Amino acid sequence: MKRTLLSSLLALTTTAATALTLPVPDRPGDSLIGSPPHEVKYVAAKYEDTLIDIAVEHRLGQDEIVLANPHVDRWLPGEGTPVRIPTSFILPNAPRQGIVVNLPEMRVYYYPNAHQVVTYAIGIGRENNWRTPLGRTHIAAKMENPSWTPPPSIIAEHLADGDVLDPYYPPGPNNPLGLFAMRLGISGYLMHSTQKTNGIGMRVSHGCIRMYPSDIEQFFPMVKVGTSVNIVNQSIKVGWYHDTLYMEVYPEMEEWPASYEQRLHTALNLIEQANGGQIPVVKGSILKMALEKPTGIPVAVYERPSQASTQTTVQN
Repeated sequence: MKRTLLSSLLALTTTAATALTLPVPDRPGDSLIGSPPHEVKYVAAKYEDTLIDIAVEHRLGQDEIVLANPHVDRWLPGEGTPVRIPTSFILPNAPRQGIVVNLPEMRVYYYPNAHQVVTYAIGIGRENNWRTPLGRTHIAAKMENPSWTPPPSIIAEHLADGDVLDPYYPPGPNNPLGLFAMRLGISGYLMHSTQKTNGIGMRVSHGCIRMYPSDIEQFFPMVKVGTSVNIVNQSIKVGWYHDTLYMEVYPEMEEWPASYEQRLHTALNLIEQANGGQIPVVKGSILKMALEKPTGIPVAVYERPSQASTQTTVQN
């Protein structure tokens, strides 16, 4: 049985993924999107692959694929090694409208209408002085084939490292902003494409939100000037899929550290909120493992009793 399962996993192709355009859950209270959680997707690593190569091929984030494959070597997975491809996501706990950016997850969710959500992996700002800001803003402007004039702070930083930036970068494929950029209402911050695709899913920018060139090429025409943008910090997400409650966990951001006890308190509060104000009897060992060793993969922490089992309990 195990050999048959492994063979089926290794037979899966590594065709590049497209942007995930998914239906918003239509069951009241549900918030898990993508493949049903029990449908797990793997691809077989090729001899020359790193996990980062596979992430780029499937338009996932670097940290995202490393978290999802904790026992696979980042730089040398090994030919034929099954690599898990995340395909299920819990929607952030935020209004389902406009653009929602979840920084710890390094993923953006866009709601073009009440029935669909589009999601992409992103790169975000470094910690300390270059972090991506939290809060509500909007798309203030859209620029196709943008030019870039590096600000003095970035010029000085590069110069300190022995790298001299040009004072002006004209439009074109060699421009660090790529071919598409959207300016946020927060001064100095953009969503834009990048040629440094290995940095998607990492904290590498000066605060801007970076996207795969092929992703923003799809995203750019969808978004109108004035679209709301909600940037949140949710390292723990909780949501229902039918009668099962799932939790999806990411490492805390460095500038907002939290102890295990604090993370447990946050998780239990979210579970209580999702369960109508009552804390159910959760799977304690799974909850503990998810908080101590985040994978970014939704894990089941509670199942509602079925009507049949409830009736049996009453009869007994």
